[in-house]
Amino acid sequence: MVTRRSLVFAILVTVLASAGCRELAQPGQASDLTNLPARNQLVFVYDRSISIQDHELEHARALTSERVGRLDYGDRVVAIELLQQALDEEPRRWATQVPERQFQNQVVPRDAVVKERFIQDIRDYIEAFSNPEDRDNIGGTDILSTLHLVGSELRARPDYRTTFVLFSDMLQANQVMNLEGLTRMPSDNWIQQEAARGTLPDLSGLCVVLVGARKDTQISQIVHDFWLEYFEVTGATLVDQNYTYRPVQLPDQPCG
Repeated sequence: MVTRRSLVFAILVTVLASAGCRELAQPGQASDLTNLPARNQLVFVYDRSISIQDHELEHARALTSERVGRLDYGDRVVAIELLQQALDEEPRRWATQVPERQFQNQVVPRDAVVKERFIQDIRDYIEAFSNPEDRDNIGGTDILSTLHLVGSELRARPDYRTTFVLFSDMLQANQVMNLEGLTRMPSDNWIQQEAARGTLPDLSGLCVVLVGARKDTQISQIVHDFWLEYFEVTGATLVDQNYTYRPVQLPDQPCG
């Protein structure tokens, strides 16, 4: 015969067993964190070529700092300086990840303290990528090669939602192609031909935000159309509102 006391004891044992070794939430601290958002990866790429003015790099720094301040637990940050001439250059790259919560099923104040300190460290490290000094030795702007590096970052973290932010005037300028003043333009079907040859990076799933690119002149419109087609063919998502010159801030989820 099961007594009332034995039944209560059995229920208590079951509850304690299901709790395991987890830290019990304190009153006022508990929070439903079962439906955690997807982790995000932000890939920042900085064009420090001499065609970029100092105030544009300072704007890139301010936008980066503000967006980094909105990072969440587990989010990842990658910073890359744009290549100059070719893919075989040694890239300048830095990456880190915000620590996860210590306990995924509750809010613990020390997690927030750790995150804020980590975010400040990210700001300090990433600041050098928008430094306007010591740029006289930069000999080109190779956006096309750098996008292969971005594709590698995308493939390395398939479980992350990756947003690519490029601070650049989008004027590819190396021995293969020079969009500055339309000096050395590709053929009309260049993108399709390169895609058929398999020489373009796979950017499927990548969300693109371009900062520093103009489209208020006839020449800049031609450059704008080239990049819209390029990202479409490579599988990335670039909505026209994210092809910008001087945005006030970077969006959280620019591709929805």
